[in-house]
Amino acid sequence: MDLTYGSAFVGLIVSASLYGATILQTYLYYRNYPKDTRYIKILVFALWILDTTQLALSTTAMYWYLITNYNYPPALNHLNWSMELQTDCNGLIALLVECFFARRVWIMSSNVYLVAIIILLAVLHCVLGIVFTIDSFHLATTSQFGDLIWVTSLGIGSAAAADMIIAGALSFYLFKSRTGFKKTDSLISTLIAYSLTTGLVTSIIGLVIVISFVTLPTDYVWLAFFWIDGKCYVNSCLAALNSRESLRERAAPPEGSFLQLSQLPNSHVLNITRSTPSTHEPPPLAITVQTDTVFQTDSLDSPSSIVKHKISSISATSGCV
Repeated sequence: MDLTYGSAFVGLIVSASLYGATILQTYLYYRNYPKDTRYIKILVFALWILDTTQLALSTTAMYWYLITNYNYPPALNHLNWSMELQTDCNGLIALLVECFFARRVWIMSSNVYLVAIIILLAVLHCVLGIVFTIDSFHLATTSQFGDLIWVTSLGIGSAAAADMIIAGALSFYLFKSRTGFKKTDSLISTLIAYSLTTGLVTSIIGLVIVISFVTLPTDYVWLAFFWIDGKCYVNSCLAALNSRESLRERAAPPEGSFLQLSQLPNSHVLNITRSTPSTHEPPPLAITVQTDTVFQTDSLDSPSSIVKHKISSISATSGCV
């Protein structure tokens, strides 16, 4: 019981906690980004529905095993319908999230082959998840899960590979976009850290699922990590969307700083005249403030909201300072 329904019960508790983070992030998204495109709003809603459905099915399965059939050991070896269906929700969640990040890779790289590989791996994971569900309906007992090792290993392994490619590609192209300006490079380093974190967490959990399923197919250690993995996919996508506002604030020049001179019109001339006791007064000092856009960044999902960093250069055209 410890390695079977005990492990599944612990996984259910952790996944339910992560579902609380899903609800919070979904609420924050719709409150803070009402002007996002319709397809992103639909994506967030679909992820929330799938995540809710997966948790409901998992809870129903655990209730059937541990409460409805309490003190009836033969029921523990049979597959419940909700236990079989919940795997498809995670497959669809991973497909949507990986396609979302594949779009970001496309925007940054325009590499058709790279994006195609990511999408193919994501589709393969989803399709094999459906195959796992169909085959599990034909299993007589849970002890026959070992017959589905190849399906699980190939499906979860392809998802882990897609996550690694996404994390590596985003980090590589972000690193190439470094400009040499400290503020800009610091922002890019933050984005690289986000990309590595979101991609590596789900890929590591995926590898743990494969290893635990291959070594202990009749136990539910793999199932606990499988439930957690789906919640990590949802929260990684929502975190990427909700972090845009904080990144904009970090990228914006502080109030009253030198960068605020960029608010002045291009080639605006300020004439400052100094009076001195000398009878021969030097000519007025003309200060030219010239604004040049040296870097431009934007959320990869909201083309209409562009954040520009402008650096102003000051030159004295005559007189002395």
